[in-house]
Amino acid sequence: MNHFFRLLVGATMVAMCALPAHAASFKQAKKHYAAADYSAAIAELQPLAKAGNADANNLLGEMYLQGVGVNSDITLAKTFFEAGARVGHLAALANLADILNREYKVELVTLEPLAEAGNAKAQNRLGRMYEFGQGHSINPQAAYAWYKKAADQGLMNGRMNLARAHNFGLGTEQDFVKAEAGYLANAKAGHVDSMFFLGTMHFAQVSQAGLDSDRQAYAWLKVAAQNGHATAAAMVTRLAIKLGDNLSQGDALYQDYATRYTSAAAN
Repeated sequence: MNHFFRLLVGATMVAMCALPAHAASFKQAKKHYAAADYSAAIAELQPLAKAGNADANNLLGEMYLQGVGVNSDITLAKTFFEAGARVGHLAALANLADILNREYKVELVTLEPLAEAGNAKAQNRLGRMYEFGQGHSINPQAAYAWYKKAADQGLMNGRMNLARAHNFGLGTEQDFVKAEAGYLANAKAGHVDSMFFLGTMHFAQVSQAGLDSDRQAYAWLKVAAQNGHATAAAMVTRLAIKLGDNLSQGDALYQDYATRYTSAAAN
């Protein structure tokens, strides 16, 4: 037996010895659960959940949500569901959505009166809740109306969301000119998310920049990336390749924007 083969056999033996404790754990946990031996089920599930097993995270979440074998703890249940949801576990996603929807309905009780009373941040938040169906059904027209109220008061996040509504035709007719103007005003005030969305309009060549679209996209996205926007950073890499010999012009524009338009705290 040569050295490589001995190593291979040794590694296989180690793996075989290690597998049963983990591979059978979830099945065993289900058996304990079905037999109402919840302490044993939790003992099996916890190491699996810590290792990232989505089924284990979901089942633990359900146990804490329903108070089965443990004290009911919605916060902990939510943590387990989030871990499962991150890897696309359908039941975990559904369970998380149910918890979030309950939270959103509670939030609405205090949020709606604030928005009606003219609180710009509440208006913007309510717009997002209507846009994404948080706590009630999706209503693009209502989302647009609340974003406009927030934007009219000068709230930068509201102005960005209003521009985004024009950009994507959310509750209103799609209008790239209005969208670009809204993003640009915010970007010049240092609003990083607006820099990103403005950059994406140039990137998609739906802006007014024409032949200068790639350079504008590069400059705005690089400023956003330098201020911590991870998605912008990935796009900058692609645009740097696309600009090729014209990259120095893109960098010059980026330096100009970075000097003039400093990052502002989102409001």
